[in-house]
Amino acid sequence: MQTVVRKRPSAELLSVVFYAAILLWVNLYIGRDFFTAHTAHMNSMHGFWAAIAKRGGSGWWRPSWWPYWDGGIPFEAAYAPLIPGLTAVWAALASISHDQAFACVTGLFYCVGPLALFVMAWGLTRAAGASFFVALFYSLTSAAQLLMPDSGYGPGGFWQPRRLFLAAVWDEAPHLSAVSLLPLAILFLAFSVERRRKVWYALAALTIALMIAASAFGAVIAAMAAACLLAVLRREEWMRHALLLGAIGIYAYLMVIAWVPPAVLGAIHESTAASDTEGWTLGSLTAAAIAILGWTIVLHLVRRWTKDWPMQFFALFAWVMFSLPFTGDALHRRLLPQPGRYKLELEMALALVVVFGFAALLKRLPPTVRRAAILLALALAAEQVASFRKLEKEYLFPQDLAKTIEYRAATWADRNLPGERVFFPGSMAQWADDFAPILQLSGGSWSMANNQSQQSAKADIVFGSGPGIREISLTWLKAYGVAAVGVSAPHSQEYWKPYADPTKFNGLPVLWSEGGVTIYRVPLRSTSLAHVVPAGAIVRHAPRNPEDAGEAARYAAALDDASLPLADLAWEGTDRMRIRTAAAPEQALSVQVGYHPGWHATVMGQRRAIYKDGLGLMWLRPECHGACEIELDYTGGWALWLCRAVSYLAIAGLIGFLLTATAPLRSRLRAGPHSEPRP
Repeated sequence: MQTVVRKRPSAELLSVVFYAAILLWVNLYIGRDFFTAHTAHMNSMHGFWAAIAKRGGSGWWRPSWWPYWDGGIPFEAAYAPLIPGLTAVWAALASISHDQAFACVTGLFYCVGPLALFVMAWGLTRAAGASFFVALFYSLTSAAQLLMPDSGYGPGGFWQPRRLFLAAVWDEAPHLSAVSLLPLAILFLAFSVERRRKVWYALAALTIALMIAASAFGAVIAAMAAACLLAVLRREEWMRHALLLGAIGIYAYLMVIAWVPPAVLGAIHESTAASDTEGWTLGSLTAAAIAILGWTIVLHLVRRWTKDWPMQFFALFAWVMFSLPFTGDALHRRLLPQPGRYKLELEMALALVVVFGFAALLKRLPPTVRRAAILLALALAAEQVASFRKLEKEYLFPQDLAKTIEYRAATWADRNLPGERVFFPGSMAQWADDFAPILQLSGGSWSMANNQSQQSAKADIVFGSGPGIREISLTWLKAYGVAAVGVSAPHSQEYWKPYADPTKFNGLPVLWSEGGVTIYRVPLRSTSLAHVVPAGAIVRHAPRNPEDAGEAARYAAALDDASLPLADLAWEGTDRMRIRTAAAPEQALSVQVGYHPGWHATVMGQRRAIYKDGLGLMWLRPECHGACEIELDYTGGWALWLCRAVSYLAIAGLIGFLLTATAPLRSRLRAGPHSEPRP
């Protein structure tokens, strides 16, 4: 007769579960108001993410148009989808507002980051205790502030909750989510190289795909982590490893290419190149040289210090994360755009280096000294938990959004200017579409803008000052179909107050004024976004500065020509416009909506070609003889549909890959627990 002996969980596994539970409790205790409070930090872009979640509609599943920002853009160009998508799901499942759901998603990733770091450190080193203190150190300190302190905003110093502050008060949720997933990506990539099993390939690709879907930073930091792994893992086979990791990265991108298509990556590159502060310069070459020199020095030293490749990786990764803000912020030579943002990754890397380095020193000391040091660390951690919890209450105290100037202005515009395009500045633009479906010339993210002409015009309207700027600003507003412009005075309740000359529109009819914010009526012949104009009035060349406003001024003058017929434009959902007008064959129809090849036009049932003008807007030749009706439908075009098909196939392939990879495990589970015969 045989009896079944069930294997008990090992002491190591129990300790891992215990440590993970403590870390989860610490971060939930500190950040629990993420899941209950409804804050209104109007300096942030929280309303930006909530607006995408609230109004995404069918854009999650198929190419769709986003008419709310920057004169109209493809939904894919609004922003990376992970945070808004999870917010939409959370709001639907929990039946709560999208603003609150966004806070819950932020809190989720705030708690996941330390747990993921613990799992990665333990998975690579099998040192559960040290890995626990790595995650605890990361949870309760801001080590990067010792090396690269922030200047001028937020809590500074080693003992301050920088990560909490950025998540609660500012707009780092997408970036934070990518950083929170980074340790798992590192772990799965390392296992892919070391163990060569399908399940690790699939998990690595899935995690990197989520990072890419979270933020543009996700792809960058995943690539840098992979490069560091290649430098320390069996270097004699680095080419084979590089091909494997490259294949995993490519497959990860294919899974999210539907929502982060190549056109969006091109827009990010173009926006960076157009920026005066973020583009590549000769100084960037110097920054790259410094990073490479540091890489070689660190790699040489760490190889002499230890043969343990995880420790080599931790040190090398810490240098890479340090080199970006160091060369960018301290030396003013940017290797990558927004280098200071990489301090979030640096916090994580420093936690690994500091704790494991200190653990190596402790091993040389007597056990009693080690226990005393651990006791001191736990006592300091308890103090930090209490301190962070107190500060979290200050960051996440409940506020009423309805009392903000952003809410009042947006809801007023929705009631009184329905269907008309509005220009809002600063925080008003970031939050407006969270409150109402406002058609804006502003509102979008500059880093993903796909119409640099519109971005240049927006900069003139807000930042332009001096002689003639009033006329230039009015030209841009008319050319882009803006019916009303909001201006925030220096004493206003609007947070950013970006106008260099807030008096430039004085004298225009005032529609609304409150809290230092004034909404002016822009003098337009028609507030419609469609206009019949002479073909010669169409702007042919893209303006890049105020001196290029001549063509736009000629076009704006044509819009005011009372001899031309009016055109009525009505939106039918977000993907269709219907225009009714009268036109002669030689006349053109200008549509002040962002151009995209996914738009198609029919005039009285016959197809017409759509062209892009110098403003980045659409125009066509209706070839009418009197009254006619034009329909414009947005389908996304073949490129976006191809991206959707590729993503859906790649996701299906991953599911199938995981099913085959886990088939042996599922067979063992169905067979029952492992047993050993006993006489």
